[in-house]
Order: sequence, then C-alpha cells, then structure tokens
Amino acid sequence: MRPGTTTSPDTALFTETPHDMTARTGEDVEMACSFRGSGSPSYSLEIQWWYQRSHRDWTDKQTWASNQLKASQQEDSGKDATKISVVKVVGSNISHKLRLSRVKPTDEGTYECRVIDFSDGKARHHKVKAYLRVQPGENSVLQLPDAPPAAPAPPPKPGRELRKRSLPEACSL
Repeated sequence: MRPGTTTSPDTALFTETPHDMTARTGEDVEMACSFRGSGSPSYSLEIQWWYQRSHRDWTDKQTWASNQLKASQQEDSGKDATKISVVKVVGSNISHKLRLSRVKPTDEGTYECRVIDFSDGKARHHKVKAYLRVQPGENSVLQLPDAPPAAPAPPPKPGRELRKRSLPEACSL
C-alpha cells in the first residue's frame, strides 16, 4: 500500500496474492489468490488463472507488488498467454488456489491471477502476477546417472558365412 492511503471497506483489493517461487522438477506447487470486492451487496466475481511461458523480467515488480491495484477497463492478455482455470461466484469475496502437480521445466513462466469484478454493472479487471522458476530435481533427466552396464552384443543372424581361404603355397608373400 502506498504511504498516506487508507483502506476502506468499499475498496476492492487482493487479500492474498501469489508470490514468485522456485520449485524443483517433480515437486507440487500451489499459488493462492484471494480478492475482496468493493461494497457489501452480492454480485458476480470471476477469478481466472493465466500462464505465459516467459522470462523473469516480464514480471514488473513495481506494477504488481501492491495489493491495491488500479482496475483496468480493457483486458490485455499477452499473445502467448493461456487461460488455465476459471471460477465464478456470486458474492463479494473470491478465492482460488492454483495447484500444479509434479512440475516440469516447461511449467516455468509467469502465472497471472485475474479477477473480473461486475460490482457496478461493468466489468473491472484486477490482476496480480507471480513467476515460477523450475530447477532440476535430484532424479531429474538433466542429471545423468552412471551409465548402465553395456548389454552383450546380439548373436549374429543366420545366413551365408564367409570362410577364410588359404592361399596356395606357390603364392606366398
């Protein structure tokens, strides 16, 4: 929260946000996202999880670190972003945990929690992002174990055999 600002019950904000994290290949990961809408009457809220395979510098810390985010009127999804989960509720609070089982290096990237707030009749979009880094695990493919013992060569296939011929004595070298 910025210095000098106060939080009133009518302010829409994230009450829990996902954090940048590092996991090892094969581990399970959980990212939490909770949002409290403005006002007390029940209305529609939607929470979406998006994934974008990207480099860490895509996460802009100054823009996304605060739980008091400026609501945007337009949804600006990245070209390569993929929607991976949607939950809808009627009420003024919404929460969802994204669970990733046995993560792989291809799971590394930016995960974005988007909340669409329909409190005043028009959709307001609120977003927070977190970066997941996946490192090789103990039994990862990237760490090669000792080579297994070599298998014996298969027996030759039956077929024509070449026989060594002896040279006539007159042709000795």
